Amino acid sequence: MHLTEKRYDNIDRRQDLAFNERDIEKMIKFYKLDQFHWNFHRNRLVDYLRTGVMKKPCTAGFNYFFVRSNGEVFPCPLIKIGLGNFKETKVVELFFSKEASQFRKQVGKYTECRTCTEPGLERYSLPFEGFIYLSLMLKMGKKDFLEFHKHMGLNKYFS
Repeated sequence: MHLTEKRYDNIDRRQDLAFNERDIEKMIKFYKLDQFHWNFHRNRLVDYLRTGVMKKPCTAGFNYFFVRSNGEVFPCPLIKIGLGNFKETKVVELFFSKEASQFRKQVGKYTECRTCTEPGLERYSLPFEGFIYLSLMLKMGKKDFLEFHKHMGLNKYFS
C-alpha cells in the first residue's frame, strides 16, 4: 500500500502498515481467484504485488480533478501538487494553468505513480486511452470484454 500525505493521514505508521511476504502471497492468491471479475485491475495489481511497480494508464489532470470540500483542486489525490481553489479561480483557468500543464507532462513519472493502486482512476483512463482499451478487447475477446466493460460501470456511458 502506498501512503501519501494527500490521500491518507497515517504516514507516521508507514512501517507497521507495510505488508509482509505472507500478506502479499495471500493477496495474490485472492486476486487470482476466478470469481474476481475485474481482470484488468486484478492483473495489474498482481503484477504490482510481485514487482513493486504499477504499470497502467492514467489520465489524472487530463479529464478530471479531485476537489476537496474547501475548494482546493488537485489533478491526483495521491500527489501533493495543488492547482488552486475553485472558489477563488475559475475551473477553466485552473485546467489550463501552467501548473496543470506541467503536471500532465509528468503523469506516470511521479514516484507515487509507480505504486498507485487506485482502481477508480482506471475507470476514467481506460476509455480515454483508446488504444489500450481497444487492445484489451482484442486480447479478451468480445464476450469477456463486454462483461469487463459492464463490470467497470462504463456501459452507462458507452453501450
